[in-house]
Parts: sequence; C-alpha cells; structure tokens
Amino acid sequence: MQSGTIFVMPNIRSMHFQYDDAPIGIMTDSHGQITYLSKAIHYLKEKNCETIIHLGDICDSVHIQPADECISLIQDFDVIAVKGNNDHALTLNKNPVIHQATIDYIQSLPLVIQCQQLVFVHSLPLVQALGLSCMIQGLNSHFLKLCFDYLDENAILFRGHSHQPEIVVQSNQDYQRFEMNFPVEKDLTDLCPCIITCGTVMNGQCLIYQPGNHTLTGCTIDH
Repeated sequence: MQSGTIFVMPNIRSMHFQYDDAPIGIMTDSHGQITYLSKAIHYLKEKNCETIIHLGDICDSVHIQPADECISLIQDFDVIAVKGNNDHALTLNKNPVIHQATIDYIQSLPLVIQCQQLVFVHSLPLVQALGLSCMIQGLNSHFLKLCFDYLDENAILFRGHSHQPEIVVQSNQDYQRFEMNFPVEKDLTDLCPCIITCGTVMNGQCLIYQPGNHTLTGCTIDH
C-alpha cells in the first residue's frame, strides 16, 4: 500500500486528514434513503466525528429520485466518499431527473481512498487487477489473499457492499471471519492487518474508529 502521495492513480486517492486521536465516522450503503443518511451524519457529528467517510452506494440506481438530495447532503457536511456500483450506474444512465452537477460529483469520486494506514473502499481495493469490477466483487478466498497482500502489516481496510458487518483477520496461512452484531466494540490493536465490512445506513448501522486507541465501535441509529 502506498501513502504520502496525492494521486497514486486516477481511481486511487491518497488523502491526509487529522486523525491523531479524533474519532472517524464511517458509513456505507445508504442507497438513496435520504432520511437514514441524514440521521447517520447527524449522529456521527454528535459523537464528535470531524471526519466522516461514506463507502459508496450513496445513491440507488433504481430509486434515483433522491440522488440530488443525497449528494447535496454529502457535500453540505463535507463527507468524504468513495464511489459505489450504484453510484457509478447513475453516471452511465444519465437520467434527466438527476442534475448534471450530481453526475459530475459522482464521476469525480475515487474507487479507493488511502490515508496513512487506513484504506476506504466500496468492496475491494484491487483497481489495477479488477478495474471497475472491484466495486462488486466479494471477499472469497482468492480475493482475500490479494487484499491482504495489498495491505501493510498495520493497515485497516474498511469496506461496504456486502451489507453483513464482519472483521476478517489473518491467522497463519488462513483467515478468520468474525461477524459483528451491533452495537459492538472491538479493540483492533492485535488484529491488524484486518478487513472490516461496515454494515449499512439502511439498517441503521455505522462505525466510529478511534485511532488513538485502535478501538472500533459499531453503532445503531434509530430510524
């Protein structure tokens, strides 16, 4: 994993934001549900998350009407985002219901964001190997190996897409998968590198990562 570069390649963006001790809010898969998205953002702001990251599928390629409103909300609160497959589909369909400014914003989103030892992606970070299909491929044994090969030894990969919250860690030459039932709190100190699937805004789920003590909190939000 490379760090310290502004642009590694067009679809992978290295970013620098303050996270010495400040909590980072992480959400994913809101699928055009503007009410749930708004509640998740406000919840994380109330928990002092100055940085909030959305892991894609902000919008929904079938339920397209709220797309403009969803993207406006993301921009109004300075939420950092990666592109999901539903978001990408909207840019291909170019339905006149959606404003061009919304399409332009979605097209500008990277597939992967890296900040020091943290990696944020919709599904997999394997852009060079998979191209756009990295947004939809799942974590089978083959892709697990490639993902862990991609990560530094202290890295954490945060992903969405599959909707089932879990943590995957390396164990000798194999992998262990642990389901997360929210609300939950995990100490990640001895688990890195690891891959974390974050649950969904649609199910009232989001994460708070505390870099200072490597603690992960899985939160539930009332709809």
